[in-house]
Amino acid sequence: MVPDSSTHNEKIQLLWNGFVKVALKSSFTSSLVLNLLKCLVERLYVTGKNDLLPIPTLYQMIMSHSKFLTVILDQTDEFDTAKASLIDLLTTLAHKDGSCCHTAHVAVLLGAYGANLSQTDQKILLLINLYERNGAVLSEYRPYLWGPMAIEHHSIRKNLGASLFKQASMDKVLENLNTDKLYQSVLKFPLRRKLKPLEVGDVQFLKSTEECYDPAFLLPLFSHLLAPASLVNCRMFAETNCLGFTLAALSSHDAGTRAAAYHILTRFNQHLEGAKFVEKEQFIYLLECVRNSIDTPNAKLACIITVFMAKVAQLLLKPDDHMYQVINSFLLLKPAMDVMHVPEFYKLFNSSALEYKQERSWILSLLGDGLRETADYRIFEKRYVFKLLLCFHDSAISDNHTKMQVLNIVQAACNLKTVATDLSKNHGIVAWISGAIVSSSTTPARHQQFTQILHDLWFTLLGTRERVEKETEKTSRGCLPVLFTNEMLLTMLTLLENFGEVQDTAVFDTFLETLGSVLQHLDLTKEQYQGNGYTVSIVQISTRHILLLLKMWATFASDMQLLENIKTMVEPTVSRNDQQTRPYKSVLKTTTKTNAVGDAPNLNDLSQCSTVAECTKRLLAVVLHCKLSSSNKNTAQSVNNCNLSVVQWALEQLKIFLNDTLVNCEGSPLENTSKHQETLQELLAVQNKLLRWLLSALQESSANTGVANMLTVSILLNKEAGKQIVTLLLDIYSQIYHVKGKVHAGNIEWTNDIQNAVHLVNDIVLHLLSSTSSAGNDSLFQGVLQQSSHVKALHMVQGLTSADGKDNVELVSLFIRDVCLNTQQPTHFLQCVNDARMGSLDSVTNLPVKSPKKIKRKSGTAIAASEFSAKKSKKKASVVNI
Repeated sequence: MVPDSSTHNEKIQLLWNGFVKVALKSSFTSSLVLNLLKCLVERLYVTGKNDLLPIPTLYQMIMSHSKFLTVILDQTDEFDTAKASLIDLLTTLAHKDGSCCHTAHVAVLLGAYGANLSQTDQKILLLINLYERNGAVLSEYRPYLWGPMAIEHHSIRKNLGASLFKQASMDKVLENLNTDKLYQSVLKFPLRRKLKPLEVGDVQFLKSTEECYDPAFLLPLFSHLLAPASLVNCRMFAETNCLGFTLAALSSHDAGTRAAAYHILTRFNQHLEGAKFVEKEQFIYLLECVRNSIDTPNAKLACIITVFMAKVAQLLLKPDDHMYQVINSFLLLKPAMDVMHVPEFYKLFNSSALEYKQERSWILSLLGDGLRETADYRIFEKRYVFKLLLCFHDSAISDNHTKMQVLNIVQAACNLKTVATDLSKNHGIVAWISGAIVSSSTTPARHQQFTQILHDLWFTLLGTRERVEKETEKTSRGCLPVLFTNEMLLTMLTLLENFGEVQDTAVFDTFLETLGSVLQHLDLTKEQYQGNGYTVSIVQISTRHILLLLKMWATFASDMQLLENIKTMVEPTVSRNDQQTRPYKSVLKTTTKTNAVGDAPNLNDLSQCSTVAECTKRLLAVVLHCKLSSSNKNTAQSVNNCNLSVVQWALEQLKIFLNDTLVNCEGSPLENTSKHQETLQELLAVQNKLLRWLLSALQESSANTGVANMLTVSILLNKEAGKQIVTLLLDIYSQIYHVKGKVHAGNIEWTNDIQNAVHLVNDIVLHLLSSTSSAGNDSLFQGVLQQSSHVKALHMVQGLTSADGKDNVELVSLFIRDVCLNTQQPTHFLQCVNDARMGSLDSVTNLPVKSPKKIKRKSGTAIAASEFSAKKSKKKASVVNI
């Protein structure tokens, strides 16, 4: 039977109308609900007529809502996301039906507008343009005011009426502009912003920041203010940086934006002829120089030239400034400027005047602000700017302020890929940075600057801002040259050694992010070279470097115990004063400098805590690339004790992360919480890397002794540290089986990661057990191997792992849990071995396993027993000869 279409449409109409009313009434400030309404409107209101709630009615319901003005006029961050979602919904409705765009709504939209490049302000400007295309009369509101001043202005208009109301004057409009903010907009002008944007642009793509003014709004506003019939205050227009903003627009990539800027300059020049103020003739001459310097219509000027012009426009209003006379002398030399060279670079940089520092500082500030594109770099190269600056930085006549300015220019260059590539190839910028680090004073500001330069240079040359540690598989993209990557890592380590004290967690996080990315890229490079049959030598990060990082981390995390442990570990090493232990002096030197109480991080601050947690994850990833320091007979105990502290810290942090994640997962079905699944899966990957790294470090034989691994020997000899490491391993073991239980309960396919983790822990513990048995010192496992039954069981396990480790992982796990619980007899393990021989595994009983704190779960043995039962069909294949 075919259902009646009219009845079906009536049901949809009733449901939709009821949903809209309930949603707007109860969840008007919810961005999720507003986004849902937007998506439903796009799907339900298709072309053609329908019987749903009319769009103009829905639009009016939103505009007349009691919370509408509260949300849309919000100037704080309280309703930021809701405001953006509300603008999206209004824009979607206006696209569907233009009849809902009324002129009276424009005043509210202008009050909500901030004239910035934020996503919300760009959306509001698009909505205002949509109103204009749909017939709304915007001329009533010109010249435009925005923000709180617009609300105040139009409320007065409503009270006085149209007959008594006066339009806003030019002075009032310019007062609404923030002069300092407009100057920053000159320096960070959005070069890719179109005059008539059709979509919301990302500020990084636009080459600007969200705090800058939007030229798509200001340039048409300036054009209206400078209309021939308007009364213009030319000095105020220049004083508020409006002239500088217009000059900066001459560097825009958009031809329409440049044309609008030239149009505004023409109108401003016309008003200058009738203006009366002291600097009138100088501004006329400046615009004449700009005109004479342009060869082609609507030409695009380099940013270094437009920034110079904007700075000159400000200097013309400051006759008491020393640079006033210098710049005026330059302008009066010729009627036109050479826009293909840096203006007055040689004269000001090599100045011999008494005020040479001021002149040099001014030109260096111009270079730092004007280097924004490759075209600017080409102009720099014509004057050999970078060769002079890099040499000057290392000279004896360079003071700290000048060095900081040179580093600012280098940092600006490192954000441009083509420029960074040329500096690396032709100027040896990485080697220069390494030398500058060594010769520079160890101040926090200098450390922050070098860290940011290396961060920008590395991620710019990678070609993407996506962090390398998120890449889980090889890409087709070629690696950077191995020599460059090695040099980058050496420079990072030089920075670490020369700047031991970092006072900002954000700087430390940036450093770890860069270091981890370089290390991972080195591993990827090595794999690709080895895959092609080549041998490549890469730089290794050692225990000494990890101890320096741990010291910084302990300072931020207020872990005084770790600081004391590092000091205790390093002091015996340094006391030998031989060639191998001498590098550890830097660790001891920085460790003795603890922060004052007032400098301690505020752990009650959520942002500070989140930054420390992020630093911990990054540092844990760095540790995985560490090559534990080797030792000789004289330094075995001291050096390997340092290695022990690194291993112990890594296991402690892994245990904490696993425990916190499992606690957060409690109370919610794992299969329904994708966020928890992703977090847990990432932790499992990190866990397996860490366990594989530890196993490799334990099994690697010493190059000097060739008999036994010195790290293993150190674990056996250092009873306290060895017990802590074993305890941490067993706690992680329990957490792995808890994860395994949740995976089975949630039907999540992570069996490979968990099986690998079980194998790795089994191998590590068995390695320690075998070493303990061989050494005859069973302090790590509380003397359980002194019992003959446990020794016999250990020999059985060694036979299992050597014969078929994969099929017998559960048997090995049972043995380890028997040893962990220090039972008198490994009854459960022996019973399982007997059942395996007899062909039946049904007699395995449950064995309680220690659980992490705050977690209630089933025993690991019960899980293992269920897996044994599932293997009955393969029971004969799993029997091994013991």
